Amino acid sequence: MKSLVIILVLVILRIQSAGQLHDHAHIENPDSLLKQIPEASTLEKISLFNQLAAHYSSFHFDSSMAYSNQAMRIAMVQGSSQLISMIHKTIGDAYYYKMDFGNALISYLAALKLIDEKAEGKAAGDVYLQLGNINFFIKRTEKTKTYYQKALACYQTIGDEDSAADVFEALCVALDNLGYEPIDTAMYYGFKLLEHARKVSDPYREAFAMMMIGQNCITEDMSGKYDPYVIPYNDSALKIASDHSFHDLIAIINLNLGSFYSIDKSSGTCERNKDLSKSRFYTFQAISAAEKWESNNMLALSYINLANLSLDEEKYQEAEKYLDQCEANLNDYFEHGVKSNIQVRIGYSFSKIIDYYLAQRTQTDIFYARHALAMAKQEMQKALDYLQLYYQSLDTLNAAQQSRQFELLMTEAEAEKTEQKIRTLSQENELKQLRLNQSLLVFAGGGGLIIFSSLFILMFIHRKRSKAEQKSVLMEQRLLRAQMNPHFLFNSLASIQNYILNERPDEASTYLSRFSQLVRDVLDNSVEEFVLLRNEINAITNYLELQKARYEDQFVYSLEVDNVLDEDGLLVPPMLAQPFIENAIEHGIKYKETTGHINIRFMAGGDLIWFEVEDDGVGREKAREIESKHKTKHRSMSTSITVERLAMLGKKFKKKIKLEITDLKDDQGNASGTKVTFGIPVVER
Repeated sequence: MKSLVIILVLVILRIQSAGQLHDHAHIENPDSLLKQIPEASTLEKISLFNQLAAHYSSFHFDSSMAYSNQAMRIAMVQGSSQLISMIHKTIGDAYYYKMDFGNALISYLAALKLIDEKAEGKAAGDVYLQLGNINFFIKRTEKTKTYYQKALACYQTIGDEDSAADVFEALCVALDNLGYEPIDTAMYYGFKLLEHARKVSDPYREAFAMMMIGQNCITEDMSGKYDPYVIPYNDSALKIASDHSFHDLIAIINLNLGSFYSIDKSSGTCERNKDLSKSRFYTFQAISAAEKWESNNMLALSYINLANLSLDEEKYQEAEKYLDQCEANLNDYFEHGVKSNIQVRIGYSFSKIIDYYLAQRTQTDIFYARHALAMAKQEMQKALDYLQLYYQSLDTLNAAQQSRQFELLMTEAEAEKTEQKIRTLSQENELKQLRLNQSLLVFAGGGGLIIFSSLFILMFIHRKRSKAEQKSVLMEQRLLRAQMNPHFLFNSLASIQNYILNERPDEASTYLSRFSQLVRDVLDNSVEEFVLLRNEINAITNYLELQKARYEDQFVYSLEVDNVLDEDGLLVPPMLAQPFIENAIEHGIKYKETTGHINIRFMAGGDLIWFEVEDDGVGREKAREIESKHKTKHRSMSTSITVERLAMLGKKFKKKIKLEITDLKDDQGNASGTKVTFGIPVVER
């Protein structure tokens, strides 16, 4: 179902981009514009250079920027805010297609500042639509919806129904795929789009709208509420697409239906078993249309769907053949890119971004499918290798996503600081003028007004600075959470390999299952600022069980939670205690000759949740001595990161979070372990 959603996004944004090409449609002969420049007037030259920049923005960044710079030099002399805003928009598009979202954001915000929204509703709407697209790509749900609705308001104000329909498409996709509002809302925009398409007699958009409605039915949750609508709307969309030879829509609708029949859905009033024969039929239909469309990505998705069907039917040789075909199409895409003869009306320039995301995701899915195939064939070493490739690829995708989120947050923060400086300078100038004017008035009244104005400005600046600091703290926390301990990962993989080499497949399978779940939990939680206390406890338990298996029961552990703590109602930052548990094992228990004990406690105390990790290992001093003799260089980077995270949390909640590390001693004064204690403010769900 994940690939199904991605296909939908690919089509929606291609269609949506058709509206964005109104301003700078594809130019068949750019040389014809260049010939006009010598004889053109000043304003005409600006327009011609900007048209050329817009033409090259999607596929030749340097050319686009060169023409934009020429247009900007002339426009700055003219001093026209409208022209300068238009050029900023084109520069933003060039950065956008290059996937440099930070610089694109700067250019779009610069364009917005110069736009008179009452006179330039279309221009403002186009910028808001692009800002919505950027936030959609990096999954910032609220920002996405906000910008799309601003674009819609701009278009509706000037009566631009076609551009408003572009936003209906975007909202329909965003509300469905980002999952923060009921599916009924996405369906509403699907029907609005269908109404517009029929009004203007646009068969392509009509077929697309009906496909969207059917698609939203497919991706509805497992209640099956909309199941009866899936087939009629998809069939109607398929008929229109077939009548007009819209091969792209034909391919996608068939693959959607193939995915629809590949899953069970049984709950409530809806009971439907999967039908693999129908799923296979529609997938082959998708392949036929994709070949006419000349889309390597669609072919790759179709073949991986066939491979998964073959795995379900235990046809392993056939599954491997389809995976090879999928990989061949992906390799062809990465070598040659999107076919150049794809029609411009479906937005080739925008699809470059989506196609690239889609190809990367499909490559990741291939690794997992090959892992599943190897597991089914009992080829444990292959299964391990492909699982490692899968997690490496998934981690790379997540890291890139977080990097873009962080980059955008940083850019927004810097833009806000710059805007604050401008406002402050403007206020200072106004204040100076006010003082000059009031010097003619009574001294006491003038002085009082100046003091009042100064206090107001200081309070305003202080409030803005405080908000900027909070935003900076949040960004730093996100960056820190992206870290993951490679030492543990490689040791765990080595343990699995050891089980396999020693012909212990049951232990290998159990360990592999726990390890997969732990890595998945860490990756899922890495994008969350807080997780449920129960989820954190489960992750810690899973981690300890893995370490017990790795060290052959060299230690036992206990995990205690105060009865007053609501595990399903309280939130904690993820993976705070894990680095200290790791230290207890790696630097304490590891060097103990007898069985060690680790006690983890979650305790309530005032308005804090207290974490305590206690071990009866050899102690920190003895561990340093042993590691010095053996020249051990392992040190936990995650511990220092956790200390920084605690400091960040303290700033966020305006509380000093105290971390205590106690060296335990027995009655004779000998080292008997280590205890780590810290508390964090209570956050309720």
